[in-house]
Amino acid sequence: MVCSLVSDAARMGYEVISVSGGEPFLYSGLLQVLRHSKSLGLRTTVTSNGYFLRPRWLDPLCDCLDILAISLDGPRELHDKMRAAPGAFDRICAGLDNLRASGLNFGFIHTVTQQTWQDMVWMADFASNAGARLLQFHPLEIAGRAEEKLATMCPEEDVMAKAYLMAFALALKYNGSMTIQVDLMHAEEILATPDLVYAGDLLENWQETSPAELLSLIVMEADGTVVPISYGFSRNYQICNLFQQKLNDSWPSFLREVYPAYRKLCRELFEEVSNKKPLFNWYEQIVSRSQLSALRVLEGPAA
Repeated sequence: MVCSLVSDAARMGYEVISVSGGEPFLYSGLLQVLRHSKSLGLRTTVTSNGYFLRPRWLDPLCDCLDILAISLDGPRELHDKMRAAPGAFDRICAGLDNLRASGLNFGFIHTVTQQTWQDMVWMADFASNAGARLLQFHPLEIAGRAEEKLATMCPEEDVMAKAYLMAFALALKYNGSMTIQVDLMHAEEILATPDLVYAGDLLENWQETSPAELLSLIVMEADGTVVPISYGFSRNYQICNLFQQKLNDSWPSFLREVYPAYRKLCRELFEEVSNKKPLFNWYEQIVSRSQLSALRVLEGPAA
């Protein structure tokens, strides 16, 4: 099923496949999916918790994985606490020699919280010394486990501003040796280019445009549902469920019946937040908005 999705996605203009968790190394079909993706000319990435950095897991990936991203929550004590697993940080460190020996490109991804932005300099130093090519900072999103247990840790506006500026400074420091990425958008950027968040006007021939240009990111969730942009997106906007229909077959009806509503949702959020907040995590905001929209549909019109 996953390989069929990848084949359809490649035909539709998508160029990258990213596999994340749970833990991808526990997925028995991981190697098959990655090799199939490379056979189609796609770039491949995997995000792992770093528990499986051993030759038996790494060596088979050398010809089919472009970059391995390792989740890093901070220095040893913090990482182990966040993972609820004493020794988790040491396990990553123990595997780094194996990772370097494998020749795989690798990086780290950190979920920024209200507290951990203060560790960004430490994480950049750790990643650089480890030989990483990428360090990505992603603000904690209110979804799933985070919604239930970590809501108080979500970064507030002042912390997001600090993280944004810190990432900018780190990008200058490590320019040429390690890419620094922060998943925050600045209001000035999207006001100037609303198409970045699907809020611009559609071209007259938009229905003839490549799917990958109309929707740059699609996500397959664990139950086979394919949604736009991010995990947790309301099923009201789903493209298909792979247990019922192939991606390629479902696209025309999605384009006709759902995509205009998705664009309307993006436009509403764009108009609301871009003039109020200098920085925001677009992915969290649009997922939340999709859920609110679905709730309004269920509740029906106000009396």
